[in-house]
Amino acid sequence: MTELRSVRPVRMTGPGCLLREWDDGDVPALWALLDDARVADRVLDEAPPSPDDVRAAVRAWRQAAEQSPRREYRLAVVVADRPVGLGNLAVESSTHRRGEIGYVIHPDHWGRGLGTQVARLLVRLGFEQLGLHRIEATTRPDHTASCRVLEKAGMRREGISRDHLHVRGRWWDSVRYAVLATDRAGPVHPGD
Repeated sequence: MTELRSVRPVRMTGPGCLLREWDDGDVPALWALLDDARVADRVLDEAPPSPDDVRAAVRAWRQAAEQSPRREYRLAVVVADRPVGLGNLAVESSTHRRGEIGYVIHPDHWGRGLGTQVARLLVRLGFEQLGLHRIEATTRPDHTASCRVLEKAGMRREGISRDHLHVRGRWWDSVRYAVLATDRAGPVHPGD
């Protein structure tokens, strides 16, 4: 079996965005994203992070990016030279060549296809650059926009995991999606 590759630094462009590594100058934009109440309602954090928490996270992400093999790709989603989101690809198993993607987009950019572009770029990163075989994602069943994003990115709904996550004192179900390298007829093009 072929060993997974590591990529550093990541810089991928789609028709309306760029995925790249985070830097210290991005901390205010990332904090504004994670502090937005509309975003906080959708993520797993118990409470929005402080600016110091975000600064420490960006430092930790840069350190993790230097690990070999690299298992975590936390990337800035940049539109018009400004970070407006976070894209993540985690290598869950090198042996089984399996990863999981996630994304958070600032609400000012919702409904414009940006989430789909980011998901497609993350899938492309996983298959074409890292050599993954399977890429998974989960979202809440009531988050219909996220379900559409994952389907547009070529992922198939595989089922619901009941009481999958305990968040802010409540159990959340998760809809599970996945795509296999063998499902793809050709490269995923972010503009499709």
